[in-house]
Amino acid sequence: MYQHILVPTNGSPASRHAMQAALGLASLSGGDVIAVHVIAPPVQEVSYTGLGIIGSPVPLDSVAEDVPPERDPALTEAKRLAEASGVPLHPRQIRSPQTAVAILDLAESENCDLIVMASDGYGNLLSLITGSVTARVVSGCDLPVLVVH
Repeated sequence: MYQHILVPTNGSPASRHAMQAALGLASLSGGDVIAVHVIAPPVQEVSYTGLGIIGSPVPLDSVAEDVPPERDPALTEAKRLAEASGVPLHPRQIRSPQTAVAILDLAESENCDLIVMASDGYGNLLSLITGSVTARVVSGCDLPVLVVH
């Protein structure tokens, strides 16, 4: 069934639920889980006349500082959940301005069978403007994607 399951995580409650679902599937099928935390690099703010400050659609407080993967809170939580379920976990931390592309590239390079991810985001209005990471992964992927709400 599913031997290599990729789970993008950012440490949010929604991504924790996705991790738990993936660990349950991996436990049933005897597979393993790859947890990935994609970190967006900081984007410089630019001021345009009359438009105010314009920067990344990612809130600046969500851009993580340089934290080694072994101390990354999102990956630490994933390891804790995996140990409790007895499923092998392979943590990955990637810096990329394009989260969905990084997820898709990792799924391909690791020969994943399934991607399990949460559907949380910035909210309806910003998702309409920028598009959600989950929607971009689902539309750009040949693999099955399980979206956990």
